[in-house]
Amino acid sequence: MKHLVQTLTVEWAHCDAAGIVFYPHFYTWFDQATERLFTANGLTYTELRKRGILGMPLLKTGACYENPCHLDERLTMDTWVDEWQQKTLLVKHRLTHTDGRSALEGFELRAWVVGAPDSPRGMRAEPIAPDIVALFED
Repeated sequence: MKHLVQTLTVEWAHCDAAGIVFYPHFYTWFDQATERLFTANGLTYTELRKRGILGMPLLKTGACYENPCHLDERLTMDTWVDEWQQKTLLVKHRLTHTDGRSALEGFELRAWVVGAPDSPRGMRAEPIAPDIVALFED
């Protein structure tokens, strides 16, 4: 499976009064990393829309925090699709400190949806095509 590895720097705006990353920022980083992972595999949101995919809304998300992240620290973030189901995908994220300590592990369970004007929500889950999954295999 293909991974997206990127380096992040903890900035002032990411921190709470104690000087550690305020947890909602991790979820922003997760969302951005998922978009970048798909883009790196040729699937920008524009390309997905051309294929009829409205988006990948979140069904469930979470994180296990191990070591706090402080102002000015550089972190490595590893992102990959860990599991493909018929209509959902599980994206995993692992952040580590430069000294190798684990900062946290998180996940996003996302649905693969198309527009459905006849649905009360305006969308419905759609089976994920095998050619999409193949883009993420090594």
